[in-house]
Amino acid sequence: MISTAPYETGNGLVALARQHGHRISQTQLAHWHRAGLLPRPRQLSLKTGRGTCSCYPDGTGEQLIVLCSLRTTERRLTHLAWRLWLAGYPVALPIIRAHLAQAAQRIAQWMAWLKQAIQTQDTHGEILDLLEHAAQGDLPFPPLRRIRKRIGREHFPTFLRMLIDLATETEDGTAQRSDAYERLIDLRILARGLGLEKRFVQKDDDLEYYLVQIVIPQLRWVLAQLQAVDCEQMLEHATDFDLLQTRDELCSWMMRWGRARQYQDHLSADYPRWQIDIQQIFSSLSTADQALILVGWLALRAP
Repeated sequence: MISTAPYETGNGLVALARQHGHRISQTQLAHWHRAGLLPRPRQLSLKTGRGTCSCYPDGTGEQLIVLCSLRTTERRLTHLAWRLWLAGYPVALPIIRAHLAQAAQRIAQWMAWLKQAIQTQDTHGEILDLLEHAAQGDLPFPPLRRIRKRIGREHFPTFLRMLIDLATETEDGTAQRSDAYERLIDLRILARGLGLEKRFVQKDDDLEYYLVQIVIPQLRWVLAQLQAVDCEQMLEHATDFDLLQTRDELCSWMMRWGRARQYQDHLSADYPRWQIDIQQIFSSLSTADQALILVGWLALRAP
């Protein structure tokens, strides 16, 4: 059982870890707290008056057990720090900021390409060629690979084109299609890519109302906000509290989404349903991609 004392000794933590099947040493314990994965201990005098002992803050034992469990699948210290931090444990924030800084650079590169695509007249079809390549080639971002698998490679360029249309604030994200039938097909591709249930997507009137009147305006706002915010500069000015609050908001939102999915079967048949498990998708992402999502969430919180 994890100690509830006001502090936990190094010897006690080593013994606790062994009780849970993790054989560690005092040297290993010191290495982890110096690396920022565990709280730093205080050196307190022994009651005998001879010598001192390392005393860690209350709760370190729980964090240590989680750390040892995570090490069964991950050995990189900075990645372990990220996973501990996401779970709500205190780690050295410079490690977290380093992950976020790399993610902010990726977003800045994507936004620079998007702005160039928006401002450039695609007279030679370069953007179209790029979208076609994305449909067939490797995609570095797993959620995009999931979308491509869900809607098929043949429809993936259409999905990407619609996102670009939304980013340029065209009328409704359908590339200004004049043909009502083709416009409806485009809406279905967008809806399936975003994760709406296939059965709901086939209902023309419901899809038209829910997607065009509710989802697309929100998606347009997200894309506009990401373009408006300089993520690298934003991160430089973000306080430690901002990062903690953003993390907690994102985790809370994913938890509420997961709980809402449990009640979908109790909803009426004409209610829109989503076939994506956001918590599972996020958990399956690499540290770099999780950091990317968190920076994006921080940008959406920006005034």
